[in-house]
Amino acid sequence: MAVATLRMPVTLPETRKVTAKSLFARAYAALIEARMRAAMRELAMYRHLIPEDALKQAGYVASTRDDSAFPFTK
Repeated sequence: MAVATLRMPVTLPETRKVTAKSLFARAYAALIEARMRAAMRELAMYRHLIPEDALKQAGYVASTRDDSAFPFTK
């Protein structure tokens, strides 16, 4: 039977601490998210008015069916 020992340093290295977001930062992030959802709702209401070929001719990679290529989508 064999025995192995593990030598540990006296103190473990300090891990990166997770800092909690402040109330203002959380409120600002919620405001930005709400405005993003409102903008997406506005775009969805008028998406049917843009012809698909007009978007391709203008050089947009986003289509009326797939808006994931818009610069403001996540």
